[in-house]
Amino acid sequence: MYHTILIPLDGSPFSEHALPLALCAAQLSHAELHLVCVSEGTQHPSTTTHEHDYLAGFADRLATSWYGPLHTTVLTGSASEAIAAYAEAHQCDLVVLTTHGRGALSRAWLGSVADRLIRQLPMPMLLVRPHETDPADLNNPGSINHILIPLDGSAESKGILAHAIALGRLTDARYSLLQTIEIFIPTYGIGIYGPTDGDIDIWSKEAQQYLDLIAVGMRAEGLKVQTMVSIGPPAMTILNYAHDNDVDLIAIETHARSGAERLVLGSVADKIVRGAGVPILLHRPKPTPIVV
Repeated sequence: MYHTILIPLDGSPFSEHALPLALCAAQLSHAELHLVCVSEGTQHPSTTTHEHDYLAGFADRLATSWYGPLHTTVLTGSASEAIAAYAEAHQCDLVVLTTHGRGALSRAWLGSVADRLIRQLPMPMLLVRPHETDPADLNNPGSINHILIPLDGSAESKGILAHAIALGRLTDARYSLLQTIEIFIPTYGIGIYGPTDGDIDIWSKEAQQYLDLIAVGMRAEGLKVQTMVSIGPPAMTILNYAHDNDVDLIAIETHARSGAERLVLGSVADKIVRGAGVPILLHRPKPTPIVV
């Protein structure tokens, strides 16, 4: 359940495509909605008139579709740092924004801001890819009925589960757990050495057992879950699965990595964000303390 949802805007129609999905999540969870706009390169409130007018006008537009608590704030300074500080200060449960923006109020594409926020925010982040021409339809948030959760066998990759389940419960979504096995075939001298069919069979069985164990726990909570083990390059395999199976959202831990090199997820998170045609729910794992 969400209590506070943050939506950064940059004054562009592109950035506003984050609103329909955020409004839907906020309404279903009775959360507060926070809209922020960043005026970069200035620290004086008197120079943020355009940003204040933009947010005020947008709040008026939302009056017919949003009836819960709504807060609008103009921030100053570096966009990613200001948004991250605001999110933590207000204990936001979810940050929703588009993968990129393009507007008169922003000096840089929001894509660079999103990229930095992925590496800064401790809370989950929902990225929405904007349409090139159509304005955001505030009355049509789309549906999240099928959530894909890629896992790599590591404890870190499972960190996304609670966040994906929290979002999916709002719409009674079903879940697909996917583990990909990438086969590396190194070359030494003139010979090529790779895993045998027996090796791949063992790895597949281990991956299936891992997914089945997670699925049992989720089903005990009344959730609809299916599992799949696939062989191939992780990013391509995940994106193809999403395209071929009517996935509405991909949920992924951003820097997960298993001890076995054949099961790598964190290194392809960026490719999934760039290649997916559906929203992406991201979460950054807590840094592992260094023991000396």
